[in-house]
Amino acid sequence: MVEYFTEGIVLSKEKRSDFDGVVNVYTKDFGRISAKTKGIFKPISKLSGHLEPLNLVNVRVIEKNGFQITDALMVKKLLSPQAKTSINFYRQALDLLSFVSEMTFDFQPDIKLWQTILKTLEAINRKRTPSYSLILEALGFSPKFSQCQKCKAKPVRYFSKKDQTFYCSRCALKAPKEELILV
Repeated sequence: MVEYFTEGIVLSKEKRSDFDGVVNVYTKDFGRISAKTKGIFKPISKLSGHLEPLNLVNVRVIEKNGFQITDALMVKKLLSPQAKTSINFYRQALDLLSFVSEMTFDFQPDIKLWQTILKTLEAINRKRTPSYSLILEALGFSPKFSQCQKCKAKPVRYFSKKDQTFYCSRCALKAPKEELILV
């Protein structure tokens, strides 16, 4: 059994049984990890409030038949109460975390991506529409040097999560909207 202690951003929390779940955390030292949590959905759970999406946490994880979170302490909420009251900004922040979760692999730490996620969430906190271009650059998909997948035009305005390509505004009209994010 190996124990790790690191800082992380809670990306999502999923129920796996009546009381147990899996928490996805993007950590500063290990990248994204998915860890089991025992009893997190019990009404008296000590960890539940700490392991909410959009929380910056100090987390202790053990590796024994996979990863399990044994302890967590919220450092701060990454979205202010004022920004959370705006459903638009709250949704944007959750969409950003979902995008990071979809676009990253377990155990691929990236300090630049870590800092960019925090910076982008801070922009949302100040009620600014987030720019995915910084996140995409940190992931290695620079919109600056890209061209439209269909017509080869520049500049690109949209990124497709499904096929990981860029589109101009004109060609994006023909693509399914749920696949695209505004760069």
